[in-house]
Amino acid sequence: MKRSTKKCIIFGLVLSLIFIFALVAQGADKPVLRTLVFQGWARTPSLQKQVLEYEKLTGVKVEIEEVPFSQFHEKMILDFASKAGTYDFIGTLTDWFSELVRGGYIIPIDDYTKNDPPEDWPNTYPQALLNLQTKDGKLYGFPTHDGPIMLYYRKDLFEDPKEKEAFKEKYGYELQSPKTWAQFLDMAIFFNRPDQNLNGTVIAAKQGGQQLAYDFYLMLWSFGGDIFDENWKPIFNSQAGIDGLQYYADLRNKWGVTPKASTTYDETESGPIYLEGRAALMWHWSHIASWAEMEDRSKIIGKNGYTVFPVADPNIPHTTLDIHWFFAISSASKNQDETYELVKWLCNKENDKEAAFMGTVACRLSTFHDPDVLEKFPFYSGIEAALAGEAKTTPQIAEYAQVDDLIGIACSKVIAGEKTAKEALDEAAKQVEDLMAKAGYYK
Repeated sequence: MKRSTKKCIIFGLVLSLIFIFALVAQGADKPVLRTLVFQGWARTPSLQKQVLEYEKLTGVKVEIEEVPFSQFHEKMILDFASKAGTYDFIGTLTDWFSELVRGGYIIPIDDYTKNDPPEDWPNTYPQALLNLQTKDGKLYGFPTHDGPIMLYYRKDLFEDPKEKEAFKEKYGYELQSPKTWAQFLDMAIFFNRPDQNLNGTVIAAKQGGQQLAYDFYLMLWSFGGDIFDENWKPIFNSQAGIDGLQYYADLRNKWGVTPKASTTYDETESGPIYLEGRAALMWHWSHIASWAEMEDRSKIIGKNGYTVFPVADPNIPHTTLDIHWFFAISSASKNQDETYELVKWLCNKENDKEAAFMGTVACRLSTFHDPDVLEKFPFYSGIEAALAGEAKTTPQIAEYAQVDDLIGIACSKVIAGEKTAKEALDEAAKQVEDLMAKAGYYK
């Protein structure tokens, strides 16, 4: 080999090594951003995909840690309180927003949105969503996965001529989506056919899970009650609360229209039962309306109907529960600027729309109005109006997590037959009142 050829080869190797070292050095300057989410979160599949895209685009490494919902709040608060800075941002619930702000655990992002706003700002999201993560005029994050809860029913069953005829003959009125709890019960009993692997309904009554206390609030409101009065005194142990909780427990214990195993189901377990065609009715978060039309998640494509949440009496206004998940930046993060860039990118138009097609409930107005989205998921045509209407949310107080736990325990005691609805709710109301008194709500 000629000396000149050797020199060319050596020169080429040196250039290659320099290039590789430059890439390594460039990568070394990029932070590793970490986030905490709950296992089974509907946003996670799209988050994972988009994080990989972001890593390729920017060289920033993003790590996602998943934990069961029952452990999520405690793990989040312990890390924040320690100021360890383990997580740069979190996908967290608006339920805990007041607690996070009071503890100084998350930062307002107004300076970022002023200097580097997301697309369509400030008309990016429905105001109802932004309100739940705004405190004293300061915004603390972007919505990333929404509710609200709707009632679902199997259109193929409800519109079947033979089923309609049999139902009317038995109950004396037309089979259609139920507007009252009396109608709901009639229909759940009518379609409860264990020999055909069909339940009348399915509930998510797992103690310590996400859904149990939410279900109680829905029953309470739909029976005409409320959680607190104007002075933050608990009133959920009213007759409306007692009747609502008893109705809920009776679905499993008295009428047997939901699986006995419902006490082991959280919302991540109950939803698939309906999507597999094993329940005629259920209420659940809005992502079920998306998943019902997705081949990889549903056996009832084109067969899902949805309507308003039932009420005990026609004079009670129909309402629903709406909370949502949002991305918030940790005050202990050492990479807040980089984290904002990531969060803004994850919530951009393209990614919000993509997330909708992957089963997330999108949050942007642009997605709500997108023709492709509406063709695939027509429920988006009503979600904006639902958010602007009678949707209610959980109490916006820093003590909400403890209130939720106490109410969930009371519900479990009734379902297990350990206490009557009145006994359990009276006990929980006393505990909540003591909690609120210690927190300084009463003078």
